[in-house]
Amino acid sequence: MKIVSWNVGSFIWTQYLPGRQHYSFQRDNLSEVVDRLKNENADIIFLQEILEEDIQSMFDEFPEFEYKKQIQTGDRLSLSLFLSRYPITDIEHTSSHDYMINGLTFFPVHLNAFSPRKRLLQTMDIFADLPGQKGIILGDANFWMHKKFFLSRLDRISYKKILEKHTDELYDLSFTCRIFLCLDKIFTTFDVKVKNQKIVKHKIKHMDHYMISLDLDL
Repeated sequence: MKIVSWNVGSFIWTQYLPGRQHYSFQRDNLSEVVDRLKNENADIIFLQEILEEDIQSMFDEFPEFEYKKQIQTGDRLSLSLFLSRYPITDIEHTSSHDYMINGLTFFPVHLNAFSPRKRLLQTMDIFADLPGQKGIILGDANFWMHKKFFLSRLDRISYKKILEKHTDELYDLSFTCRIFLCLDKIFTTFDVKVKNQKIVKHKIKHMDHYMISLDLDL
């Protein structure tokens, strides 16, 4: 089972600059992003930072994925999109969106971009909902870190909390965005076996994150 996660937002904050329209990838980079995703031929795709008015166009681009979830992302302007070739079973929680697929629990996340304190609280919410079985946390964790270096003590606490029960599958690889930080993560519980972890460093206009992926050895 191949998994891809990608923050495809295109500097959405630029919509607030005087006289500027926002550079959402759906308009400027749609064909290139879709081509690169389809070239990966993944079984599960998790995309972050899609504007609400463009979500339907992304649904339409992947008709081969029968199982699709639109995810609200708290106080963000954008949505996330979760696609699976396999049936998705919802796990109902008040503080998170998590799903069961082929006996694995998936926690797709897009943590707060600017507040380490909010990221810590969101991390605690995830662990309050963990069902105690094998699973995966994936997405834009927004921990401002690279290897053992953290810009915030609170991010270090959040990260260590996750590592109590999970492995950082991208730790030995490079940075995941253009500002040389490892913001994007795939964490797996210790009983999940993976291979072919990679960061795909496509440089696409107005986009700051790279695609990450791995294969689950089921």
